[in-house]
Amino acid sequence: MSYLGDRLERPILLLDGECGLCNKFASFMHSRLRDKQAVQFLGIESEIGQSMIATFQDDLQQMDTVYFVDGMSVKTKSSAVIHCLKIMRFPYRFMSLVVWLCPKGIRNVAYDFVAKRRRSFFGTSDSCVWDAFPSNHGAEN
Repeated sequence: MSYLGDRLERPILLLDGECGLCNKFASFMHSRLRDKQAVQFLGIESEIGQSMIATFQDDLQQMDTVYFVDGMSVKTKSSAVIHCLKIMRFPYRFMSLVVWLCPKGIRNVAYDFVAKRRRSFFGTSDSCVWDAFPSNHGAEN
């Protein structure tokens, strides 16, 4: 199945399920979503996550990043974070505009700085908490 060729029911945030920061950000984000059905969280390491990434352009497949997949569009690094902020409640939605005003090159340097240190700062997890019940993400209030 080509995930980008098919219409997704909702956007998917592919994240490093073994990264403490990624899991904490997904939990933080989920509790602040305007609509709990707005996004599905999925670990990059999962079978579905790997299948999706295999459909991406070669340069995207090799990236160490989170992926925000919405229909035919794949956002990475700081652009993925901005899309996450856009679907959250105030003030995070407003923050997406402020962050977007910063040049992409500068945003991505900051993203890369944190990404390289995320495991030492935030630790690791044995598995992605979001893969346990993939059909239920966002179903609760």
